[in-house]
Amino acid sequence: MDTFIKGPSKRDVAGMKAAFSTVAAGDVVSVLYKTVRFGNFLISGRAHATVLDDLMVGGLNAAAAKKAAKGADGEEAFQRQPDKDVRAFPAEFEGSFEPEAVEAADLKHGDLVVASFSQEPYGDFVVTGVVTEAENDHSYLMVGPWILRTAEGNAPRLLQVQRVSTAGTHVAPVPTRRGLVEVAELAS
Repeated sequence: MDTFIKGPSKRDVAGMKAAFSTVAAGDVVSVLYKTVRFGNFLISGRAHATVLDDLMVGGLNAAAAKKAAKGADGEEAFQRQPDKDVRAFPAEFEGSFEPEAVEAADLKHGDLVVASFSQEPYGDFVVTGVVTEAENDHSYLMVGPWILRTAEGNAPRLLQVQRVSTAGTHVAPVPTRRGLVEVAELAS
């Protein structure tokens, strides 16, 4: 699982464009993302179409609206451009792992977890990735862009969390602790 979360060494943009073109709202998909702030994480859930026809999964943009393009045979085809943070699609893990159910309060920065969430309009979805702590608040835990726990307790959208492996025992990249995001326009 940890090697899978590392993702491919190179993005296959052409392959992802073709694969995303076949996805309709409501289809169950798995998308591997890579960001500096949250590291690599996999989101699996139902595709959600925005009013502009962009595709989302678990509240994150996966691909842009369909646009006409020339197919390999010269015929008009429709493709979706993958979001810049999408590392692989479809992201299909072919293996097995045995995560253990844990309390979110027992997690630490760098643990590899599988967490299930429920949030309308995205429905139920699963995020697999490395836990990140806030730089100045070790109780503020996230996996990908989703909150697991704060000082007040578990996030209301969190259904369950399971640990795949503890920090230091896997090869998945571990991002630095999350610092404050500063916006220059708001600093004055």
